[in-house]
Amino acid sequence: MGFLLFLSSCEGGERDYRIAVFISGEGRLPKVRGFLSGLKELGVKNLKIDFYEGDNTLSRMRELARDLARVQDRYDLIAVGGSLEAHMIKEASGRLRTPVVILGGTSIREWKLTKSLSRPSENITGVDNLNAELMEKRVELFTRMFPNIKKVLVFCNPQFEASKNATRITIRAGRRFGIKVVPVSVRDVKELEYIISHMKEDGFGAIIITPCFYTENFLTTYILHYANFYQIPVFCHSPGLVKKGCHVAYGTSGYEQGYQAAHIAYKILNGTPVEFVPFERAYYPRLAVNESALAEMGVVYNREFITYVDEVIR
Repeated sequence: MGFLLFLSSCEGGERDYRIAVFISGEGRLPKVRGFLSGLKELGVKNLKIDFYEGDNTLSRMRELARDLARVQDRYDLIAVGGSLEAHMIKEASGRLRTPVVILGGTSIREWKLTKSLSRPSENITGVDNLNAELMEKRVELFTRMFPNIKKVLVFCNPQFEASKNATRITIRAGRRFGIKVVPVSVRDVKELEYIISHMKEDGFGAIIITPCFYTENFLTTYILHYANFYQIPVFCHSPGLVKKGCHVAYGTSGYEQGYQAAHIAYKILNGTPVEFVPFERAYYPRLAVNESALAEMGVVYNREFITYVDEVIR
C-alpha cells in the first residue's frame, strides 16, 4: 500500500490534523477540492492528508478499505467520496473507531450507514446529496425540456444500492410523466458503444444518468463521448458536468458538496461527537444547460425552457 501526501503545512502553536481521504477514483476529485478549500477557509491549516484512490476498480477499493481499517487510529478523521466508500470502510472495520465524513453520498440509509440522519449511529456523517431522491425532479425537468422524447435509457448496476434505488425512482417518475425508462447494465466499453450507437433505431431519444460511482466513471470517459458522436442528449446529476460537455444537469456540484462537508468535519475536529453532528442535505440544487453542445447536435428542445435555467453554457 502506498500513501500520497499531497497537502501538509505546519505553523507553530497550532495542532496538526491527520486526515485520510478515500475515493473511488478521479470522478470524486471535485469533492476533495471543495473539502480542502472549505477547511482552509475555516482556518484549519495544519493538515496532513493521506490519499487512498481506488482507480475506479472495486477490488482495489476493497483492498484500500481493508488497509485503511487497519490503520484508522492514525487519523483524526476519514473523508470518503461517497456512500460506497463509506460502506466499504465500515464493512472492513467491523466497528469504526475513527469518525467518517461523507463528502457527498446518496441512498445513505439504504446503504445502512446510519439508523437516523438526524442522529448518526455508525460513527459516520456527512452530506446527503439527494441524488437518488432528485431523480423524479430530473425526469420532470427532462420532459419539459424534451417534450418529444418518450423513451430514455439509464445505465445502472444492480450491485450498488445507490444505482438500484435511483433506477427504481427514475422508472416510477417516467410512468408519472409519460416516458418509458429502460435500465441497462453494461460490462465494458465495447458493449456501451454498441448500445448507444443503436439507441435511435430502437426508439430511444436520450440518456438520463443515475448516481453511482459506476456511471460516474463511464460518464467522464465514455458516455458523453459516444452520446455526442451519435447525437444523443444526456441529462446528468451534477451542474459541474455540464462544463465538461453534458447537455443538461440538475443537482449540486461535487465541489459544493465537498465544501459543505468541510463544515461538518470542522465540528468533529473540534471535539463534537459524530452522533451530535447530523447529516446535512446538499444546498440549493441548480439546473444547468450546455446550449452550445445541444446546438452542435441539432437536438429539438423547448427553447422557452431556458428561461427557467440557473446556468447556461454558450
